[in-house]
Amino acid sequence: MSLDLAIISFDGEGTAVNRYAAARDRSSTPGRQLTEARWTRDVGFVERHHNGRILLRGTFAGHYLDVDEGDRVSQKNAGEGAATGGLVGVLGGPPGIAVGLLLGAIVGANVGRPDEVEAEPQALTERLREGIARGSSAIVMIAPAAEIDEMLTALGDSAENLVRRSLADSETAALEASLGAAPPGSR
Repeated sequence: MSLDLAIISFDGEGTAVNRYAAARDRSSTPGRQLTEARWTRDVGFVERHHNGRILLRGTFAGHYLDVDEGDRVSQKNAGEGAATGGLVGVLGGPPGIAVGLLLGAIVGANVGRPDEVEAEPQALTERLREGIARGSSAIVMIAPAAEIDEMLTALGDSAENLVRRSLADSETAALEASLGAAPPGSR
């Protein structure tokens, strides 16, 4: 199946989600329990924070992603740091213990290597990082051309900063390989 890639960028980190919600509400069938068009289930959202870190959430080429590069702390090392800080804090009495626990946990969490990190599709993340400016957000859809057309119609004039192209078979295969560890998106 031939797939297209569409990236609609917006100024502001939360703008893409707001524009999506407005378009989804306009394209839903009134009367019944908010019957949504297919395109509403096949979108992913990207936020590129001012510090350059990326947040991916939603469906990308049929796979669900929830990756936050800003959420990189080590829980194991936070516990070890808190214990060490608490022991050192014993010298300062009860206030020293409290301060030692807190500072030890903070230092340990940020210095240690996180061991429970989400599977991040590196190739996709790097391509999105190149195409989305800091402090911006985007709606991303990787789907058949007709589905992308539905989404663009629903977004209307708000889809002004659009990059769209067809993916070659080799690009689709590389994308699938990159997303292989991610669970399937909703049907």
